Amino acid sequence: MRIPAKKIPINEITSGEFVETEGQWESNYIVTKTSKQVSRVAIYGIIVSKYSNTAKEFCSVTVEDLTGDIRVSGFKGMAKKLETFKKGDVVLVVGRLRKDLKENIYLFPEIVREVEADEFFLNVFENY
Repeated sequence: MRIPAKKIPINEITSGEFVETEGQWESNYIVTKTSKQVSRVAIYGIIVSKYSNTAKEFCSVTVEDLTGDIRVSGFKGMAKKLETFKKGDVVLVVGRLRKDLKENIYLFPEIVREVEADEFFLNVFENY
């Protein structure tokens, strides 16, 4: 069964306590300041930077909402999808939380799609 994605502000993700699980079928999660456990998130934001390697097998974009920013990193097929976006695009990203070697939390995307600015601002009014 797929875990439902929770819409939360980026600053709740980046300021949360990351918990890495041991089991193969268990998802890593964060514990937010309000004590919610969240492993799959949906964020709306604006792409403020983009990086991809020369082989195009890795792509990372930084997405910013009104509360903070987070890196969204994809490999192979998802890297090709991320490659289609440009700086300034407004996107919805649904994905799982991961931690890199430097202990930074990032988002491993499952779904990325461009949205209208109206949808972004509606999300801001509903959730912040």
